[in-house]
Parts: sequence; C-alpha cells; structure tokens
Amino acid sequence: MTARGWRFVLAGAVVVAAIVAGAGYVVRAQAPGRIQLSPSDYDFGSISQAAPVSHAFEVRNVGRGRLDILGVSTSCGCTTAEIASRRLGPGQATVLTVTFDPPAHADTIGPLTRTIFIRSSDPQTPEARLTIRATVLAP
Repeated sequence: MTARGWRFVLAGAVVVAAIVAGAGYVVRAQAPGRIQLSPSDYDFGSISQAAPVSHAFEVRNVGRGRLDILGVSTSCGCTTAEIASRRLGPGQATVLTVTFDPPAHADTIGPLTRTIFIRSSDPQTPEARLTIRATVLAP
C-alpha cells in the first residue's frame, strides 16, 4: 500500500474512533437517575395528640445519571415534608424530613395514614410515594 493509501486508512480510523467515542458520551449523558426511598413506609406507633413527630427518610439516586427532585407534597396539611437537596448525582443521597402535626386536627384520634409524594426526573418512577402511620391517643 502506498503512503497515500495509509493516510486514508488512518484518517478513516480516526473518524470511526471519534464517532464511537461520541456515541458513548451521548449514551452516558442520557442515562437517567433512579429514585430509591428508605424506608418507604414508617409507623410512628402510638403518639400523643399534643405534639408533632418527625422521621428522616433517605432519598437516594441509584441510577447512572443525575436525579432532580421536582417537588414534594403531602396528602394532608397536617403533614409537612422538607428535602435537603433537590439534585443528586449518581450514588448520592439526601434527607427528606417528614413531620406529622396531630394538633393541626384537634379531633383526630385513632389510627391514621398519610402519604408523601416525591416527583422526580426518574422516568420509571416519576412520582414516588412514602407512607406514614400513627395511632393518635386522646390527651
């Protein structure tokens, strides 16, 4: 093969290598984040009607891309949820603190269940759910 022929072969190999490397980058850049909650269910047990109770949940990104927490809401105004970080890289975790405030409903006595909704960029689980339970005792 002539020197000119080798230059074409080398140039072609460089182009192919660049395309393959670029395609690998695109695949990695598009990999989604995946949400994992721990625990996904929590029972406060028997609690006083007079004071709020809180529990910290772990929200972890188990995917290969970034996970964005788009919003957090609850099924009732007596329950609040605050997340420490809204952007998680692969393998990162943050804390979601959930507080149930029994005095918000003076007449709430007995067993109850509340749900916390976490909206995220996870395409498989765009809205994850946590459940809390408690038995509110009369004062």
